[in-house]
Amino acid sequence: MNEENKKIMTDAGEGGQFSQGINALSKMLKVAFRLLTGIIILMLIYFFTLGGLFIVDSTKESVLRLQFGKYTGKVYTEGWYWVFPYPVNTIISIPKTNQTIRSFTFMPADRLSLFKRAGESAEAKPLATGRDGYLVTGDNCVLHTEWEMVYRVTKPDLYYEKWLTPEKVLGPDDVVIGENGEKLGTRGAATLLQNTLDECILKETATWQIRDILYDRTTDYINAVQARLEKELAAMNIGITVESLALPVKRPPVQTIEAFDEAMSAGTQATTEIEAARGYAIEAENQAKSQAENIKADAEAYRKRIVAEVMADNKYFTSILKEYRRNPEAVMVSLYSITLGDALSKVKDKFLVGLNPGAKQEVRIRLNPEPAVSNNGENKEGEAK
Repeated sequence: MNEENKKIMTDAGEGGQFSQGINALSKMLKVAFRLLTGIIILMLIYFFTLGGLFIVDSTKESVLRLQFGKYTGKVYTEGWYWVFPYPVNTIISIPKTNQTIRSFTFMPADRLSLFKRAGESAEAKPLATGRDGYLVTGDNCVLHTEWEMVYRVTKPDLYYEKWLTPEKVLGPDDVVIGENGEKLGTRGAATLLQNTLDECILKETATWQIRDILYDRTTDYINAVQARLEKELAAMNIGITVESLALPVKRPPVQTIEAFDEAMSAGTQATTEIEAARGYAIEAENQAKSQAENIKADAEAYRKRIVAEVMADNKYFTSILKEYRRNPEAVMVSLYSITLGDALSKVKDKFLVGLNPGAKQEVRIRLNPEPAVSNNGENKEGEAK
């Protein structure tokens, strides 16, 4: 045995049978050792430099730090930071961007049937509980709705702690699998938010009339649901804020769509007629006011004119009375002459007959008098004297 070992050592020595292989293996081990040493050094450099460096953009995200898996209560909102990398510290980013949740809970199984016109689809099936979703309004009507909620995480630390510290804070919810492998649903933040939204929609819709929801007060209805939702989320204290709530789809059941469309058409026509009547009433009222103002203005002008005339007559008669008291005969002759002149000025033919008692009276009448000629060449009928 000793002789065999001596032979192997002799072969492995310089000039032996395995000397070249041993030398190659030795060189390879040295290279591997150096390479491994370099990798370790690079890893240590990375660990103490870039490995723990992170940048926080205040417009896009907030960052939480976990130390050995435990939340430290520190929220990074903006700037450059360095911490010992994993496994000492774990960085969790929570986006500040808006998140969207769409709820189809209250839509029928055949959702597209709501958007087809009459005659385009087969006969609609009755609604079935567990298969079709629907709402019941305050006046016992059935309604289908589709909702869209936009929210944003405003308190990342509170949101993270309330959701049982998930690794992917805004990631997709986990799917729950039953014992037989059946998918029972999802579980997580989005699922809870959607369920909360559905609950608020269900409660609020039960207090509204279907006409108000569909036609008259849709915006008020959406605002009421949003107010109830914000109240519920504030009570839950989960660190999110509802940015907006929209109602893209609101339709009655397929079987009643035509009836509702006819009712809406009649309501639209009635509204048009009412608005036309209101417009006519306003126009008639304006015309009446305008006429009343014109009548008042004419009456005021007439009053002023009559008053002015009466005042002028009063002034004239006062002056005549004054002169009459001074010289009655002269005033009477003057008035008589003025009155006679005014009367004769309106008479076409005038005959002057003198009074000469006991004498022969003659009246000379000019027959067929020639018409007078005016300056512009037109004929004027002459007056007989």
